[in-house]
Amino acid sequence: MEREKIAIDYDHIDVARIMEQIKEQTAAEAGSESRASSTEAAPIAGIDFAAGQGKARRILLKVMSPFSPLIKLFTLPVHEELRRAVLILDHANRRLDGLEKERERLDRLQEYTKLLHHLCHNLVIELSKLKIEEETLKTKARIMEKDFESLGKREKALEKEILK
Repeated sequence: MEREKIAIDYDHIDVARIMEQIKEQTAAEAGSESRASSTEAAPIAGIDFAAGQGKARRILLKVMSPFSPLIKLFTLPVHEELRRAVLILDHANRRLDGLEKERERLDRLQEYTKLLHHLCHNLVIELSKLKIEEETLKTKARIMEKDFESLGKREKALEKEILK
């Protein structure tokens, strides 16, 4: 029997189409296997394996009852180990979620700190510009005061000249 190859387009992955191909392939394999098994194996007379409440169930339970402590011995530790592993993974996932939230919070704080640093830097630059402008204006005011004084002296001198 030749198996069909499942076609996957890696550029445009369509999960539904892939699942349909897998279902068709397994259905075809199951159909061919059931046809082959129906011709090979004849049903066992007297035992109904399909019925859950039948004689076969009681027979299987009686046959398995001596082995039940052994089965429990093998399955219980595995179950407990699996349970512990699931609890550990759950705890680890919760811690990872908490750490992720904390990392996001710290990233935001770091970004705010950078913005505040830039803001302070820009404020220092603006204050420096204002200080320079203030000094320039003070110098201009002093010059204007001197000019005003000299103009006042000139005016008084001209008045004295005119009034004489």
